[in-house]
Amino acid sequence: MRLTNDQWKQARSMYEVRGVSLGEIAKSFGVATSSVSRRARAEGWTQGKMQDLVERKVAAAKEIHAVETQMQDLPLHFRMTIEETVQERLTAEGLLARFDATLARKGALLAQAAVTPEELEMLSRVSRNIRPQAERPSQTTVNVTQQQAASAQAALSPRDALAEIVRQSAGEYDEDEQERRA
Repeated sequence: MRLTNDQWKQARSMYEVRGVSLGEIAKSFGVATSSVSRRARAEGWTQGKMQDLVERKVAAAKEIHAVETQMQDLPLHFRMTIEETVQERLTAEGLLARFDATLARKGALLAQAAVTPEELEMLSRVSRNIRPQAERPSQTTVNVTQQQAASAQAALSPRDALAEIVRQSAGEYDEDEQERRA
């Protein structure tokens, strides 16, 4: 059996990111260990090469979670001031624009992977909550009749609607970024 390019990429990531042995990789793909070993040697694979990066990312995620948990106990005005200060510092360091672009890309990937209406609704809520306060649209009340809502639902599936939201958010980001550079 021959592996596809995607399978070889998956095998390499298992080896370099997870540190899985060549023998285990060969077994999971149903090929000879010598085939995997030959490919690894030819392409210069290094076992566990990216495990440090994984550990650092896990530690960062834990730290962010700890900070967010600690912030929940603060009064709203303190939380808002902290968020504004963080945005100001990230903007000053040129990191906020890259962070926003990364969030937009990840949002698009998540939207493509969402299957159930519940997952799409959750992504929609997350999308509204992660945008910086200054960039969020002002609160507007819109009255929609059931007939209008039904026709809107018929026009776009929930997945397409969320993909459109992410696309528009990325477009707004691009416009904002162009204005900042001008």
